[in-house]
Amino acid sequence: MQLDVSVSYPEKEIALEEVADIEYLQLKLDDNFLFASDPHIVTSQKIIISHDGDVLFFSRNGDPLSKFNRKGIGPGEYTFIRELLYDEQSDEIFIKFFKTIMVYSSSGEFKRAIPLLDTMEDYYSQIVNYDSEMLLLHNDYNIYPNPFTFISKKDGSVVDSIMTPKGKDINLFVLDEEFLFFSPTYRIVKHRNGYLLTDYTIDTVYLFTHDKQLMPMLERKPKIQLMDPIIYLNSFIEAGNYDFFSAVTVRAENGSLPKKYLMREKKTGSVFRQKITFNDYQGKTVYLSPATIANTHDSKLGLIVLDLYELFEANKENRLKGKLKDFVDNSDEEGNSIFLLLHFK
Repeated sequence: MQLDVSVSYPEKEIALEEVADIEYLQLKLDDNFLFASDPHIVTSQKIIISHDGDVLFFSRNGDPLSKFNRKGIGPGEYTFIRELLYDEQSDEIFIKFFKTIMVYSSSGEFKRAIPLLDTMEDYYSQIVNYDSEMLLLHNDYNIYPNPFTFISKKDGSVVDSIMTPKGKDINLFVLDEEFLFFSPTYRIVKHRNGYLLTDYTIDTVYLFTHDKQLMPMLERKPKIQLMDPIIYLNSFIEAGNYDFFSAVTVRAENGSLPKKYLMREKKTGSVFRQKITFNDYQGKTVYLSPATIANTHDSKLGLIVLDLYELFEANKENRLKGKLKDFVDNSDEEGNSIFLLLHFK
């Protein structure tokens, strides 16, 4: 599969229901479970949110389950939370900060600290929960044997690595006077057959299969090393009869790096700009990309967050219907956002 990120593609409108079954969810209000952020982790049984040192666990029907806060500077504590991972089978949550991953149970019991290499600091791009024994991480700074490296969940030792090609280093950010402009990158993306691996210095996205085979899946064009400004491609996800992409131009524009959301029709190979609407919310458009599954760790489950205030305004304008309208009609004005859990077809 090839995709030319420099082309101006026509827009095509599709319904979200064409590629996903929609499940609505709203976390219940509880004075002991207050937060002001979107979910960090969504699993088959739990939703996990981090807020100001708190780690909050909810059931998949929105009920509060447990919480803890181990913020501090003492043994078994973290000064802040950089990243969260969760192993549902072992009920272990992994909290990354500085050069250490702290491991706790969902009730906050400290289990162990996993040291990362001394020179690593925060020079990593992504860490995912690979299996019961290993984490898979990516780093840009040649600290581990290869950019994609497996480390032990027990002690942080290097278990294995994935040898992928690498090109000359490029910048995926813009420094404009005192301002730094950057957008998220998705170097490790869950796929139904394994993981999609992206090293932005080259033009090929690879699939690392469940049986640990490495095979090319996507070639972006034109060559990234020859582009000015650079346009990088954030891998893709599959849903229905389409592949969905996001491409980012490394050029500051209106206070950010501009993005374009693309989709490729599998049967014909035709590429379009996304215009995705859904039946219960007239006039609302959403986008699908690797960001949609970043917090679910599941190639078949996506997450979109709808702001409750925005929904109240749309309801006043009679733009809501169906189950979404029912949720909004029965929501407290101080209630939590409404989540769209997308079960991809």
